Amino acid sequence: MKKLQLLNWVLVAFLALQFNSCTNEPLEGEFPQQDAPGETTAGSFTAQVNESLFTAAFTTASVNVDGDFIITGVSSNNTAILLTASPLANGSYDLALSPSNNDNGASYFDVQSETFPFLTLSDIGGGGTLTITDYNETDLMVSGTFNFVAARAAVDANGDPIVDANGDVIIQNANITQGVFTDIQMTFDENPGGGDPGGGGDSEDPVDVDEFFALVNEQEHEDQILTTTLTMVGDDMMIKVEAQTATGSMMRIDIPFDTGLGTFEMEDGISDGTKLIGIYNPNIGGENLSSNPGSITFTEFDTENGTISANFSFTARDPLGEDSSVYQVTQGSFTVYFEGTEPPALVPFKALIDGADFEPSGANDTLEITDQVVNQMNMKFITATLENGRTMKIGFPSDTIIPGVYPMSTEVDNGDETVGLYIREGSSIEFVSNPGVLTIDSYDQQTGDISARFNFTAINPDGVDPTVIQITEGVINVNLL
Repeated sequence: MKKLQLLNWVLVAFLALQFNSCTNEPLEGEFPQQDAPGETTAGSFTAQVNESLFTAAFTTASVNVDGDFIITGVSSNNTAILLTASPLANGSYDLALSPSNNDNGASYFDVQSETFPFLTLSDIGGGGTLTITDYNETDLMVSGTFNFVAARAAVDANGDPIVDANGDVIIQNANITQGVFTDIQMTFDENPGGGDPGGGGDSEDPVDVDEFFALVNEQEHEDQILTTTLTMVGDDMMIKVEAQTATGSMMRIDIPFDTGLGTFEMEDGISDGTKLIGIYNPNIGGENLSSNPGSITFTEFDTENGTISANFSFTARDPLGEDSSVYQVTQGSFTVYFEGTEPPALVPFKALIDGADFEPSGANDTLEITDQVVNQMNMKFITATLENGRTMKIGFPSDTIIPGVYPMSTEVDNGDETVGLYIREGSSIEFVSNPGVLTIDSYDQQTGDISARFNFTAINPDGVDPTVIQITEGVINVNLL
């Protein structure tokens, strides 16, 4: 595990735990103020950032039993400086993050922004020095000075690296000079590795650290920045795991929130943002390449507690066919941790009728579930009716249906058919499915919970009305009991 990935995790977890108020509202209260950096007021944390004064309105620091030291100052405008060093002692530390320096580093970032932080990555010109001038181990007080240059790859609104005319990634720098912190009170963590202390005895809770590995054409994709984000795309919640190298090469796995355990084929082509897909960009001036083909196996998928582990591989190709480059992504694996969340509320019933929304969500709209016996077969009918009289009905055999794909019929005859029906506003003419498909994603006969999707072409079988109606993107999430 690279220290930079740990530092990136520390940024997310530390801010979530310590600075939640900073991200949601402006800081209030009396804060230490200074006219210039370099002064030594007790409790102060100051610096120059690109020649502008940085004064921390809030500072926190900790050291654990292994001597791992973290200090963070957050200004009143929600910019922050974070420093790490190990083991803590009086003396100087090289802050250049590299494979050989996995204990010390620094970062400058905006607490409220999702943009990558500036980091002291040696590969792209970052580095600096932290000097501990006074470490009082008894009273847990610390003072020191620091200077560093932090860098990051410039990215566009989509998070893709920006390159210059030569195809090289544009690097942005933050120059932090004249950094001083004085008599900062620390907290002590008895747990090594930064985990929370256990409830008693010698038990310890280790830090959950993100891990990512993959080979691209048999060369390691050495990620320097690893992020896991949850986003909403329309009504769909997505989890995006993205690993970026120091040179801007990017690999991303887009995962629907409700995927679950098991092995799944990755989508190919251009994703609409809601598909399970693998994406790779070698950062040589081209577009994102997507999985074609690819597969992924989830061995752990716990969204409530925020843990996902998976193994994957895919062939990355240009979905538009304009770039002939092909990259083989093999031996892919990751374990990521994020803030757990409840799944988004499911929509009970909705569809598009010739592209227009149909959803019984108004005060006078109804959604009914009825039973009917046909040739000794039990059938369920889910009927959605809007206030204006438009009605859609989906029927299926409730005792025999299981997850799978079922072609729709034009009528119910034997009792084992699946059928769709639609009635327009101000009319009593029935339009029936011809053809159509009902996909049962999940169905628990004991609890009655069912999730399904449907699409059908609706026509009037009597020929009274020759209109052809297209019903698409149908969704059902109801309890049948």
